[in-house]
Amino acid sequence: MDNQTRREKLYEMLETAEAPLTGVALSKALNVTRQIIVGDVALLRSSGKKIISTARGYQLAWEVPEKGFHQELPCQSQSMDEAELEAELNVVVDNGGIVHGLVLSHEVYGVIRVSMKLYSRRDVRQYMDRIREEKGPLIVALTQGRHVLQVETRNDEDMDALEEGLKEMGVLA
Repeated sequence: MDNQTRREKLYEMLETAEAPLTGVALSKALNVTRQIIVGDVALLRSSGKKIISTARGYQLAWEVPEKGFHQELPCQSQSMDEAELEAELNVVVDNGGIVHGLVLSHEVYGVIRVSMKLYSRRDVRQYMDRIREEKGPLIVALTQGRHVLQVETRNDEDMDALEEGLKEMGVLA
């Protein structure tokens, strides 16, 4: 397979993936080294492809598809800690939602986007385990707990249910 064909296949894999793909997984699937994948991703990005790196691997940047219900929900918590963040994310997935990410707006750093792609409690638990392993402050500490959740649901009822759950938690602004 030539270089251009490999990059096209890599992009196709990202387009059809339901979860982020690690560099190792991509390198095995395409029978090249992980470093080749890193270079291919850089070339694809420079050609305008919207590929992002997350803690769980590479994925395409979130764009709002025409189907489904999408919201950006402003949230606020003065005492945001790991347990509360985990509970907040679980409210979304427990009510049929997908957490695509969160957005922070900081006076100095500007807009910070965190891609998540969390579909289930298992995804939330794995995400939080990685945060705990790092033993650093939560990124929402930069904005004193203010953030915007980017969520998607299959229907309006699920969106209403997850918004109600966030209101009950006291985090929906």
